[in-house]
Amino acid sequence: MEEMNSLDWRIYESLTKYIYETLRKEYNINIEGHGQNCKIRGYSGVIHQIDVLTSEFDESQKYKTAIECKYWKKKVNKDTVMKLLSIINDTDIQRGIIVSKNGFTSDAQKFAEHHNIKIVQLRELTKHDNVQAQVECGIIDFFFKINIRRPEITKILAKTVNDIEISIPEHMQYQVLIENRDGLKIKLFDSIMVFKELLHTQKEFKTISKSYSFPGHILYLSNHKHYINSITYEGLLTIINDDHKKTFSLVDKVWMIMNQIFEQQTFLITENGIIVNKNENLSNQI
Repeated sequence: MEEMNSLDWRIYESLTKYIYETLRKEYNINIEGHGQNCKIRGYSGVIHQIDVLTSEFDESQKYKTAIECKYWKKKVNKDTVMKLLSIINDTDIQRGIIVSKNGFTSDAQKFAEHHNIKIVQLRELTKHDNVQAQVECGIIDFFFKINIRRPEITKILAKTVNDIEISIPEHMQYQVLIENRDGLKIKLFDSIMVFKELLHTQKEFKTISKSYSFPGHILYLSNHKHYINSITYEGLLTIINDDHKKTFSLVDKVWMIMNQIFEQQTFLITENGIIVNKNENLSNQI
């Protein structure tokens, strides 16, 4: 897509070509030509320049469509419609479409409708348009399959020098301190992490018990000092299945709005070139 801020008649023609080419892909529309070099000789011998010329097959017959693009500050009048009709009558072109930035006069609309020429207004979106500034142009589902290996502590027992067992709740691992003979203190948490590393090497859901020697150490628990010889941990390695789905909506900013006047259809063209039917979401019909 071209830069939005540099829209001119050349880009307007290219944009029109892109829109019709995109919307009609399922009908095998072929772009015969576009721009100033797109010319066709009429039965009269006169050379006609066509902004966008397309062709398609309907069963066994080939149809050509001439699309005229008018990036004008004024409305298209009936003279422009009559000119396109004269080109159709002078060539093997069967259908005609006029795309205008600023719409059509009432006479132009009446004449076009009578002669089965489609008229379309294609313009940039303004703040006065009653349409959303962003559109949802797709949904992506991500499926996550995650197995979480988590060591669980089921029991902590400290044995004192008098062979008394003291049960320590795991949630107190950050408050409980262990002091060695040199006065160095560590948190119970540090000792627990050593045991959890061991659990990571074990078979899932198998209960493991291991004692760690702390001769002559002091255990500080709930403002009490306990002289201990060892701490025994019991636990197991658990597996948690955390399968889930995340859904993300893809949105894009609306740049252009296209109204098919006779068909009463409205299409929104986003900055990234996605074409959305205002009433039917993504559409491939025109």
